[in-house]
Amino acid sequence: MGSLREQAERLRELHRGPRPRVLPNAWDVASAVAFATLRGCEAIATSSAAVAASLGYPDGEVVPAEEMLGVVARIAAAVDVPVTADLEAGYGDPVATARASLEAGAVGMNLEDSRHGRLIAVEDQVEEIRAVREAAAPLVLNARTDVFLHGDGGVEEAVERANAYLDAGADCAFTIGVTDGPTIARLAAGIRGPLNVLATPQSPPLAELARMGVARVSVGSQPMRVALAAAVRAARELLEQGTYGALEDVVPSAELARLLRS
Repeated sequence: MGSLREQAERLRELHRGPRPRVLPNAWDVASAVAFATLRGCEAIATSSAAVAASLGYPDGEVVPAEEMLGVVARIAAAVDVPVTADLEAGYGDPVATARASLEAGAVGMNLEDSRHGRLIAVEDQVEEIRAVREAAAPLVLNARTDVFLHGDGGVEEAVERANAYLDAGADCAFTIGVTDGPTIARLAAGIRGPLNVLATPQSPPLAELARMGVARVSVGSQPMRVALAAAVRAARELLEQGTYGALEDVVPSAELARLLRS
């Protein structure tokens, strides 16, 4: 699979076009290895919310860092594509978390600019990004701004923050919380580097995002919540109707065993 530096450069190259790279977000080894077998899957991203939920924690840095990184390490060891880890705001020590991410085998990392539901100053986040870049040079840093979640500055502030983070050494800017085409187009036009958006059912199709210049598309905790919804439907049918129709569309046991052995 190559050294960590080679994997990091492979992941970094995926941000350079000519089309958006779609990163399915895994939450455990089974989901990661299943996604990695799909045609077109060139890298795996984790979802902090999905991993936390699978471990019994709510989102928002409640999960202990060592538990999150333990899952990241298991995923990275199980797949042959680069892994980028959603590590929230760095669990109180972004530099140590960045180093631990590389040690766990992940060659990319999300780092967000809010703490406990509040945006921090641009200057403070820039300092964190520079420190992470210096301490974990190969890491592909996806700098997330939470302007559309916790701020009120809109597109202008998001562009300002994204460009400041890219100038500080981030490889990609992640503007979470935006789904409408016109806003995404304005962000892509104003941000001087690769743009990551979180796709939802309300987002423009991938081809339209490509025309706008989006470099990376992720889906966060949604695949895990889709799987959970399917499991709940199956359990409800069993409990309320005593039938098993929802169990028909499953990954065969033999296929799952093969995936986990490979």
